[in-house]
Amino acid sequence: MMNAPTYRVTLETRDGRRVLTAMAEREAALMAESVLRRYAGQTLTVGFSVACADPEARRRIAYYLTDVALELELA
Repeated sequence: MMNAPTYRVTLETRDGRRVLTAMAEREAALMAESVLRRYAGQTLTVGFSVACADPEARRRIAYYLTDVALELELA
């Protein structure tokens, strides 16, 4: 039996650490985006890291969250 890939996004916010896990890349990105949206106007104070086996998926999620954070900071 093969193990399904998991994606983990860890966010450090002023309210503490949030660790999000998902079975799909898109799901992990959307869950992390929903946390970032709670800090609109202050998203550059939120740190995050992405962990998964696929380096390309890790990069895509990180770039996506960086874009979201910048968009919310400027909104």
